[in-house]
Amino acid sequence: MAAFREVFRRSGVDERRTPPGMVIRYGSSNIVALIDPGKKLKIDPNSHALDIKEIDGGEIRRQLLQVREALSEPDTDKQLQAASMPATFDGDARFFEIKGRKKEIGFPGLEVMARTPGGKIEARIFVAVLKEKAIKVAFRNVMIPGSGSVPAFHAKNPCSEQNELLVMNSIWRSQAAISFELVPSEWLVVDDSLPSLKKEIADAVGMKDASHATLPAEIDVEKMKGFFAKHKVKGAHLTVFCVDKLRSASGGHPQGAHVRGLDMVFISSQRGHSTSAHEAGHFLGYYSTSSTKQWDSRGHTLELDPKTQKVDQAEDIKMLMREGGAGWKIPYDLVKEFRDFPAK
Repeated sequence: MAAFREVFRRSGVDERRTPPGMVIRYGSSNIVALIDPGKKLKIDPNSHALDIKEIDGGEIRRQLLQVREALSEPDTDKQLQAASMPATFDGDARFFEIKGRKKEIGFPGLEVMARTPGGKIEARIFVAVLKEKAIKVAFRNVMIPGSGSVPAFHAKNPCSEQNELLVMNSIWRSQAAISFELVPSEWLVVDDSLPSLKKEIADAVGMKDASHATLPAEIDVEKMKGFFAKHKVKGAHLTVFCVDKLRSASGGHPQGAHVRGLDMVFISSQRGHSTSAHEAGHFLGYYSTSSTKQWDSRGHTLELDPKTQKVDQAEDIKMLMREGGAGWKIPYDLVKEFRDFPAK
């Protein structure tokens, strides 16, 4: 059966959508496979909007083999492996490179069709060509008084801003044409030996005796958000605070947390590889202007089997915005929701 299929995972092609969807960064290109038994189908493009050309399948297959070998290493993150392991294509697959020509193509995208010589449509895909949107982000490891009055990290596992940024961009650029740019900032030193800070902390957590107040080992974001909001980085759209542990309203210890409306998120020592990217999704989703409110940052995605309507564990584990530990994949239909943030 003819169909358009994802080639390199997390590249901006969503083959589970009906019809599939494809994101292309303006000025760049993307690759899609066409399963074409008999190899007789012709692509029906809009020549004024897209440049579509068939490319060497042998070279693509060699690259896919290299990716599969790299992801098969035993120390590979299991969610990254699940979301990134490419399919194996047989001889029915053809490969096409698609590039935008002159302007952006917004959602729902431009329909590209594969037709028989007689004109019958056998497969279709929607293509969106999007200018890259840059989000300025700052990371602040939180510091507290250590031995000998030398500041120490609050987190047992402090973050590396470059590593966090690398993963965020590896997820968001190809799938949503959103990039994150680093705003340099210093670590946040909370000297809770100072009476003024003791009072701030006591007021935030509801302590009557401020003399015993210290920055909690577990940060209750709802209680402490006002305290941290004063320490957001000027010039950044989003500030990320790294602390040791977070406490939710239910008493749990999430890997990360987003503060709605205050343009800041928290990540903990227990964070996963893609926690910062996941929390950035909550931040961006807060600004969605969609009338359907498919995504407004309050909840999480859940992948269901279309036949049984039960959770499809094999697919759900791949998703960036899933509950219970962030994956790596962004579905096509959510991309517009995340791009409503008013940054240029």
